[in-house]
Amino acid sequence: MKLYATPLSHFSRKVRLLLDHYGIEYEFVHIGNVVDTEAARFDGNPLMKVPVLHDGDTWLIESDHIAEYIVRRHDPADRYRVLVRDPDALNLRAMLNGIMNEEVKLILGARTGIDVAALPFFRKVRLAVSNGLEWLERNAARFDAESPGYLEFHLVCLLDHLDHYKLVPLDYPELKRITVTLSASPTVSRSNPGNSLAAYPPP
Repeated sequence: MKLYATPLSHFSRKVRLLLDHYGIEYEFVHIGNVVDTEAARFDGNPLMKVPVLHDGDTWLIESDHIAEYIVRRHDPADRYRVLVRDPDALNLRAMLNGIMNEEVKLILGARTGIDVAALPFFRKVRLAVSNGLEWLERNAARFDAESPGYLEFHLVCLLDHLDHYKLVPLDYPELKRITVTLSASPTVSRSNPGNSLAAYPPP
């Protein structure tokens, strides 16, 4: 099993945390610069995004689809609650994914030299991130830091990523409390941005 990713990708880290909690061995393939325009670097993903999972004859893109594949193959009991269909859980997942997508726009804009503070498009992106985080803070009681599953993995990936890039203020005490609790686990801390960069230097 190969996971095509980058050490800092929060979308990829969700999958890595699931694999690590299951103890499933996989090869981490560092694709290099995410702004590269060669689809071959992304294991042929024409969208030129990570993660991409290659498992035998199975080729799969999109982090939540990959997570579902892993669970269906390795854990029918779904102990980390990946296959949930409860509307509240789905809304939480959608909010987390939405914030992560918006943050990527800010990062790539800044990386390419765009003034992300000046343009109306990026002002809306930043507002979407802060609105989403405020919504998560109000709904923080729905996360279970004592018995974490995929939803909690998702949250720690988002918060650690935001903290690493520091493009938006992070004054959300309930979310911070949950993240600190989760990060006490060696399995979680091993893939945080700092440790992941050390483990997987650029190719």
